Amino acid sequence: MVSSLLHDLRYAFRGLARTPGFTLTALLTLAIGIGANTAIFTLVHGVLLKPLAVANPSQLYKFGDEYKCCNEGGLQNNWSMFAYPFYLYARDHTPAFEQLAAAGADRPFLSVRRTGAGAPAEPVSGEFVSGNYFDTLGVSTIAGRTLSPTDDETGAAPVAVLSYGAWERLYGLDRSIVGNTLIMNGIPVTLIGVAPPAFFGDRLEGTPPSFWMPLASEPAFRRENSLLHATSAAWLYILGRLRPDARPAQLSAQLTTELRQYLLTPGNGSSHQDLKQIGKQQIRLSPGGGGINAMKNQYEQGLLLLMAASAALLMIACGNLANLLLARGAATHARTALQLAIGASRARIVRGELTESLVLSVLGGAAGLLVAFYASRSALLIAFRGSVGVPISTSPSPVILIFTFLASLATGIVFGVGPAWIASRAHPADALRGVNRVTHDASALSQRSLVVLQAALLMVLLTVAGLLTQSLRNLENQSYGFDRQGRLVVRINPQSAGYTQDRLAALYQSLQDRMARMPAVISASLSLYTAQQGNNWGEDVFFPGKAEDLDSNGTSWDRVSAHYFETIGTPVVRGRGIDERDTAGSRRVAVINEAFARKYFANEDPIGQYFGKGDSSHAGDYEIVGVSKDAKYREASRPVQPMFFVPLLQKIVYAKDADSRVEDASMYIGSIELHVNREPSAVMPEVRRLLAGVDPNLTPMSMRTFDELVGLQTTEQTLIARLSEAFGLVALLLASVGLYGVTAFRVAGRTKEVGLRMALGASRQDIVSLVLRGAFSQVALGLLVGIPLALLARQWLQHQLFGIPAFDPWSLTLAILVLGLCAFVASLLPAGRAARINPAILMRTG
Repeated sequence: MVSSLLHDLRYAFRGLARTPGFTLTALLTLAIGIGANTAIFTLVHGVLLKPLAVANPSQLYKFGDEYKCCNEGGLQNNWSMFAYPFYLYARDHTPAFEQLAAAGADRPFLSVRRTGAGAPAEPVSGEFVSGNYFDTLGVSTIAGRTLSPTDDETGAAPVAVLSYGAWERLYGLDRSIVGNTLIMNGIPVTLIGVAPPAFFGDRLEGTPPSFWMPLASEPAFRRENSLLHATSAAWLYILGRLRPDARPAQLSAQLTTELRQYLLTPGNGSSHQDLKQIGKQQIRLSPGGGGINAMKNQYEQGLLLLMAASAALLMIACGNLANLLLARGAATHARTALQLAIGASRARIVRGELTESLVLSVLGGAAGLLVAFYASRSALLIAFRGSVGVPISTSPSPVILIFTFLASLATGIVFGVGPAWIASRAHPADALRGVNRVTHDASALSQRSLVVLQAALLMVLLTVAGLLTQSLRNLENQSYGFDRQGRLVVRINPQSAGYTQDRLAALYQSLQDRMARMPAVISASLSLYTAQQGNNWGEDVFFPGKAEDLDSNGTSWDRVSAHYFETIGTPVVRGRGIDERDTAGSRRVAVINEAFARKYFANEDPIGQYFGKGDSSHAGDYEIVGVSKDAKYREASRPVQPMFFVPLLQKIVYAKDADSRVEDASMYIGSIELHVNREPSAVMPEVRRLLAGVDPNLTPMSMRTFDELVGLQTTEQTLIARLSEAFGLVALLLASVGLYGVTAFRVAGRTKEVGLRMALGASRQDIVSLVLRGAFSQVALGLLVGIPLALLARQWLQHQLFGIPAFDPWSLTLAILVLGLCAFVASLLPAGRAARINPAILMRTG
């Protein structure tokens, strides 16, 4: 067997070497097809399949099966985030877990600099975790040590573990940093260790944390906004390592019981109005080996779509290669018949042909790895633009190599088995008679069938690419309700610079005055957050004299300064906006958007009406003084939500701790908006200098234009659309080449017939029409199969499309026209060659 295998391999390599043109064409086609599939699988594996880089990830389970961010108040029904007191309760009452760890759902902004260093502070993100976090996950450090339970005790000295990516980016892999003191948000913190390179934390996010800090240090960083001991603030994910004898299904019921008992305990966040809802609260235990994966929910449908598209592209590539092998097999039919005549078995012929196909596919797969590396890197640049330390590697891992190898083997069998079987049908007597008509007819039939399949698949790919491209164009070009030209948004965090609430008014006044005096600035404003930043604050709203409306839950709100609406370019369509008269001590006012007015004041004038947030006792807190045009603050593909805006410094005192905590946290701005009269990028250095002049610790976390913010919020749609376009174009090229090859092969086989027709009076136009009809008949059959498939694909995609009605014939029509045009071009060259045949010469030589 080994001897036969080596002989087949030598024969295959010699055959490929004799036909370098065929070999190079096949390798290039395979590299594109297999490379595209490997690139998409790299993303699928990294986002959907790859477990955390921890010990025994299959033992890990998480509380909850939903992704939520970042702070929940009240009852959740299906719980996925929890208060710190409940974590302690569950840790002490659930022996089925070997260890139970907690991690903050949010990413606190940190301003970090080395002690004694003259360089400005670096803006990074961190994560608060329990002291047993690294022990629970089974992760060690490559330098120093991990956090321990003693680090997570009240009064312990602040410490932190540094991520490998931040160690490389910020400190150039300098080992002397371990053990040194860093200044984080003005607090001295000892750096005790560096995490390994493959560890990005407990979840997959575009920008993983740079530092992990114990939960006990959270009050020092958040000060008056601390969540650590708040019984009603759910802000932690809980992840544990299950004992081998524990049963997850039974444990879910036990955890649900523990949650209800905790909620019924006085002081744990449930009011008398909530008691009747306690029986509905539950915890679903779910596998945690993949972490708390927010990206899985975001990208799963799109990546599965791309996987299907890349598979269709590979099928089209296989069709081309099968056509090439069929054409070559017809040309070498006499040689195959001679091999059979001198004693070769049909099984040996099939084995030899398949060996050559497999050699081609494996070599093409090796070349495809290079294509996949650069293609997946390009995809990551789109998917994670603006991110630092992307937690997905494009380097070939063992899993990726195995996938590529298996895909190569499957590809070789798919495009090789048909030609191998047809080659084995040769008759030994054909070697003497020179007869190859039966084989030629079988090859031609197979080739035409493959063209029909290619046309059907291409129809689906072109339609899908057209739909996704149009959807992305609609998404990007829609009216967002704000002006995207000449706007710069600066993210800051005064709390990280050490500011307390009593110092905020002076800081805000200084910032606004200095920004307004900048020569390039037309208008400046401050806000809690602004449009398309990926942020949202939501509250229930209440109205005087009206019963509580269950549909009022989660109305968005923002805190803004004077000139906010004119700075971002959102018109106030009725009344007035927030201005200088709205101070901390003036009457409390609010500006609502049109969606708020439509929902809550459909048949009345909202100006002069009152409402409040928190609970019904505050229903008269705010007087509505203006209505702003609707603007998209959250997902660009969803309708505008009801939203209201309150003045920057107007603070309400609430009786409930949860409401008071939210109000306190909202006093810290997160954004500065600038309307500038020049290119925003040219203003950025001046903004940095101005902030450093106000306070060296006031480090800008980011500076982006509104166009960039919109682009960041549409990265998923951009990735899917651009890759679909690329697959469609490559598939179109491959299918066109395949149709050209089949048509040319048929013309070559019908040379005598064409000559005879011309000798009997057929014109050149008749010959061109004959060839084109033959080609278009295959494409038409492909359309008959492909159009229903394209309609099904459209139906499946409808929920992902934006601004495209359920019945929209344009994408389908465009795909048909493009396919028809390429088929015409691909068939015209062989048709022209057939029309140039000289029948007189043919009759003399034939």
